[in-house]
Amino acid sequence: MTRPPDPNHDPSRQTDAHAIVIGGGIAGLLSALMLKDRFARVTVLERSDYAELSGDAPKSRPSVPQSHCLHMLMGAGAQAFDDLAPGWRDALLVRGATAYDAGSDVAKRVSTGWLPRVQTGITLYGASRCLIETALLDLIRDTETVRMCTGQRVTGFELTPDGASIRGVCLDTKNGASQGIQRADVVIDASGAASRLPRWFAQHFGEAARIATSEVAPGRQYASCWVQFAPGQTPEWSGLAIAPESRSDGYAGMMIRAENDLWGVVIQSPENADLPTDYDGFLRLTAHLPDASLHDALKQASLASPVHIFGRTTNRRRHYEDYPDWPENLYAVGDSVCALDPYAGLGMTAAARGVRLLAECLDECPSGFAGKRFQSLLAQHNEWPWRVATGKWENSMSPGLAERMNSLVRAAPFDTTLTRLLLDVQHMLRDPETLTQEAVA
Repeated sequence: MTRPPDPNHDPSRQTDAHAIVIGGGIAGLLSALMLKDRFARVTVLERSDYAELSGDAPKSRPSVPQSHCLHMLMGAGAQAFDDLAPGWRDALLVRGATAYDAGSDVAKRVSTGWLPRVQTGITLYGASRCLIETALLDLIRDTETVRMCTGQRVTGFELTPDGASIRGVCLDTKNGASQGIQRADVVIDASGAASRLPRWFAQHFGEAARIATSEVAPGRQYASCWVQFAPGQTPEWSGLAIAPESRSDGYAGMMIRAENDLWGVVIQSPENADLPTDYDGFLRLTAHLPDASLHDALKQASLASPVHIFGRTTNRRRHYEDYPDWPENLYAVGDSVCALDPYAGLGMTAAARGVRLLAECLDECPSGFAGKRFQSLLAQHNEWPWRVATGKWENSMSPGLAERMNSLVRAAPFDTTLTRLLLDVQHMLRDPETLTQEAVA
């Protein structure tokens, strides 16, 4: 399924229907925007509030532990945002985000050298997680069908007597006071990596309902911060990315221009490294990188935020597609299903593609697309970002794909055509399964 949601969708198909979205992060907000023209009422249940999003400086929300770090939306993710949240690009830009080309405006070093700075037509947006959520909330405020409910804690779900279909969720306030059951025709779990859906299955169906999980630990951690430059000291690029090499002991770095002349910086290190929380120590950390470009840039910058350490980098997939008794009208999307190492920069893209897939499924069968069937389709959708984030290309259905990917990375610095091809693959605009050895040689 690759077609966008039907722009002429008739909301009268679900005249009295109510949809609940658990979680008000990126996947939840996109889900709400997707549902607004498909259901008469949409309720988003979010345990924290959005007060942290006010003001000019990027902030983090307690329920989004990595929100203090810069976020990347790949080209395929931007396309999915276009389908789900028309107007999101303007909403970002009007609040100060920067737009730039993924090739010509980004200095990118892979293990074999610097990629040529070529025009790609892939537009990136420099923005904090705070700004992205704010832009989506701006779009939601313009709707009449979506109700945002903060301070809500979902503690379980209610099923029909035969257990075949979901019909609501159990609610507490964040202070623990029970609010009973809120009924719904459709429930979407977009509550993130900390989703309690597996626990609720066990509560309803016993330990036999345990959800199979795959995990791949990358063995790394990150230090991140926001910096500013004095006038005249700004780098000539809008983004810098330095991949790890064997001589750098797994260290890598990235720097992206964001809103209000702020720049987000992330340094990747081995998980057992002692990461500093002061700027001088952060600057010294860049000496481990295989190139001095990030170090030289940061010497001209000043710290604009605390230095944050983030170590929860395990890639995790919940195999809901294998659960035999999946209730109807329940759908799980985003990190609730597939949580990826943040450094891969694929989390928002994978979430947006999954929500768009759900939109297509609901349009295909307005009376209720089979939940288990959707989870199976989503699992297939998530294979690609999972392989990119984990490096598990050897499990591909295409023999030799791992070597073809390695060949592409090795050759790209010396060929502008291969550079564009590599960026298309990294931005999930070109399926790596379609690569031939001739194409990457």
